[in-house]
Amino acid sequence: MKILVTNWINILGVFVAILIYTVIFSQTNNHLSYTIFQSLVASLILICLYGMMFWALFIVALAILDFLLIVTNQKYIRLKLIAQWFFVSCPYTYWLIRYEEWIFLVGIIAFGITQLFREQLIVKALCKGTYL
Repeated sequence: MKILVTNWINILGVFVAILIYTVIFSQTNNHLSYTIFQSLVASLILICLYGMMFWALFIVALAILDFLLIVTNQKYIRLKLIAQWFFVSCPYTYWLIRYEEWIFLVGIIAFGITQLFREQLIVKALCKGTYL
């Protein structure tokens, strides 16, 4: 179970990166005249409410691929995390290309970076002797 719990770093990292991106975008957009507080609230609404499908797909895909790739066999963790990043990022890459929404690129990059941090957490969890 500890390997699955390490997904918190992916969720938090992607959330923070997208939040920062949307706040900066709303502050630099000439068509919007938001204060920083309004930008923050609008960004939170965008990420949490409008992005429900994104988060549901993201979390379910992480859990399924963790069970299939990492929990069953703990060898080649980095390669498996890169494969997980690739498979989870595929739908978001399609949405990035199809709808030209750059917010998906920010999420994909943040997810790739947090996967590298997650490798360290998984290795620590495995050293403590708990595999699930």
